[in-house]
Amino acid sequence: MSQKRRKQVTAITLTVHSYSVLVWTMGSSKSAFKAFLALLCLSRISAFQVCPKFASRRAFWGGIDQDTPRWQVSLNALGNGGKKKNLSAAERARREEEQRRRERSGDVVIGKTSARPGETDFDLDIAATEEEWMRQASTVEREVFRETERGMELLKMLRLEEASEAFDRVFELRPQAYLWQAGIAKFYQGEIEAAADIFARNAITFESKFGEPASEERIWRHACELKLLNSMSKKMRKMVDSTGGIESLLTPIPKKENDEELLRSEHRKVIRMTRDLFAASVDGDYSGIILSRAKLRSIGGAFDERPKIDIKMWKLNSWYYLGLHYDSIGEYEESKKCMKMALRLCPSAGNGSDIVHTLPTLHMSQRDWFDDDSDFESDLFSSVHASVKHTEPSGKRVQPSIVCLDQPDPLVAESIKTSIAKMKHVDLQKALKLRGIPASGSKEELQEKFFRSLMNDTGLAQ
Repeated sequence: MSQKRRKQVTAITLTVHSYSVLVWTMGSSKSAFKAFLALLCLSRISAFQVCPKFASRRAFWGGIDQDTPRWQVSLNALGNGGKKKNLSAAERARREEEQRRRERSGDVVIGKTSARPGETDFDLDIAATEEEWMRQASTVEREVFRETERGMELLKMLRLEEASEAFDRVFELRPQAYLWQAGIAKFYQGEIEAAADIFARNAITFESKFGEPASEERIWRHACELKLLNSMSKKMRKMVDSTGGIESLLTPIPKKENDEELLRSEHRKVIRMTRDLFAASVDGDYSGIILSRAKLRSIGGAFDERPKIDIKMWKLNSWYYLGLHYDSIGEYEESKKCMKMALRLCPSAGNGSDIVHTLPTLHMSQRDWFDDDSDFESDLFSSVHASVKHTEPSGKRVQPSIVCLDQPDPLVAESIKTSIAKMKHVDLQKALKLRGIPASGSKEELQEKFFRSLMNDTGLAQ
């Protein structure tokens, strides 16, 4: 017998003897077999080379081949079919997800998996979808839909009485319907109380349902309040204040604990500034009024004979809501100039899908501001809203913008100066005291103090 063969027989004899001792000691062949295999791994002896009998237990190793390095064999896998005994929650979830993916590999999940060979996308036909919905809808739902569509079309055609009748029918069928545009028709018909009620109810509905600020509804509700207060005499205002305030006449929007956080979440810059402008006017916050107005004025930009396409409608919204604010506080000449600017920026002449395309034309027609005996644009060139231009050394014209704070914006400064010039001496003192600035001195001195303070807030002070 060769020396190599003698060593193999000796190794086999020792391993068999060790296995017998383990069985006798542990009292269980299964437990002894596990311990024996662990011993083989540690002693660098392959179980499949020790005894052909062990080869039949290959399944016990979870499919490990003879050529698999022994250092790859995990002791935790012994006796468990090669599977890890204790899996974490993440590992279990991963396995289950992999299993689900294998089972659904032939399925089609729209937007997540590719379509099966030969399949085609479902044809999108808006008209057909509406017809199908109308067939399934109840009689009330069908009438609500038809009256809403009819009212919106009539509003765009400036037929306010008929539009209001259609909207009234919608609220008659469904009192909680979300249709804030109905308030616009009431507002321009002079029914301020009814308009404020619609805006307030729709604001409550929108915010409770979607958890987002109902900025347009709030803007128009404030406009109703300002319009109503401006139409009252001083004696009437004192009487209203003594009997519960303006909220006794107009439906209020209830205040909630999270209002501040909710209103801050408005991501549309112009709409947020507009809401701040109207809210400051209702609260009597002169600083807020002047700064918000200056920001909107800057975004609106200077008058241009050939305005560029206003894709985001920032300029259009800025000019329209500035005009609406001036109208609400009784400064009709300023409102008229702003509305003319907004009208020039309407690309669809009031026929667009967005209601704001209709509003400048609606406002001017209801106020009868279309010029009959003078040039439509003449007062734009001659007013304080005329083109304010500044140039770089190269001679290239720069479009003013409040966003660019490294260069003073003449539109912002001019707007702030104009607003301050209209303030009364008492109002200047009140505004300065609220900002912690001494309110003594002449009116000109107070105006200068207030101007510098507001310019510091904009970051444009020099």
